[in-house]
Amino acid sequence: MKNKPLLLILLLAAGGVLLSAAGGKEITVAAGETRAEAINAFRARLAVSGRVVESVFLLGGSLRLDGEVTGDVICIAADVEIAGTALIGRDLIVIGGSLNRAEGSRIAGRVYDVRSHQDMKQVAVSVLPFLPETGGMTFFKVIKIFFWLILALLALAVFPAQVAQASAMLSRQPWRHLGRGAAALLLFLLLLLAFLLLSFVLIGIPLLIVLMAAYFLLLIFGRAAVYHFIGERACAALRLRANPAFFIVLGVAAYTLLKFIPGAGVILLVILDLFAVGVGVEFILRKRKSLA
Repeated sequence: MKNKPLLLILLLAAGGVLLSAAGGKEITVAAGETRAEAINAFRARLAVSGRVVESVFLLGGSLRLDGEVTGDVICIAADVEIAGTALIGRDLIVIGGSLNRAEGSRIAGRVYDVRSHQDMKQVAVSVLPFLPETGGMTFFKVIKIFFWLILALLALAVFPAQVAQASAMLSRQPWRHLGRGAAALLLFLLLLLAFLLLSFVLIGIPLLIVLMAAYFLLLIFGRAAVYHFIGERACAALRLRANPAFFIVLGVAAYTLLKFIPGAGVILLVILDLFAVGVGVEFILRKRKSLA
């Protein structure tokens, strides 16, 4: 079988998520105890009476929370009990399973108790990964920019020729790439809703993880190509000679500037991401044809 590096990375990423989660055991954070790291568990029994200075992610099993979680609490196909003394610093997302929330519990973010198709649409829109936003810079947005810069540079380091080829493709048939990106995003949302529905009976959980990993990897590669394209064109216009890593830096800088444009900025950022997804899909399809 011929080597398919993107598929291999996808499988490794999905497997890493599953293997890194604690499975089939009891995890307790006693009253007065502080846990400084996130809890990622699979079919475990969680009891949090103390403080978790991170988020809680649980697939299957059960959670009883009468302490504090500073981040999100995300439970899929799990039995969740939130006591009246519980405090959650961000969102509570429960997909499938059951939720028993006592009066007096405090949740700083939003509560998503997914039980219907409407609930699924709401949570799908809310957790749609990496949706661009404008309105200036916050600490969180600055961290996200550096995060994407590092990921794009890693993609360039691992696949330098492929990123350059995908970048060159953007100048040819741009509307085709935009259309493919829109179609791929629509397909992603439909599969996301379908796998969320299947997660009620646990079947969709691994499919959901693979889908999110696939979208994430596709967006990393596509954004690297878009950053490379923007930076290369900027250097050509300025008559500068630079290496591909500098193209990525310039592309990320241009992407960041769009965040300061109210209204139109978010539209332009979404269009760039549609190009990113579209060129990623187009590149993979062409490679499959050449390998066939």
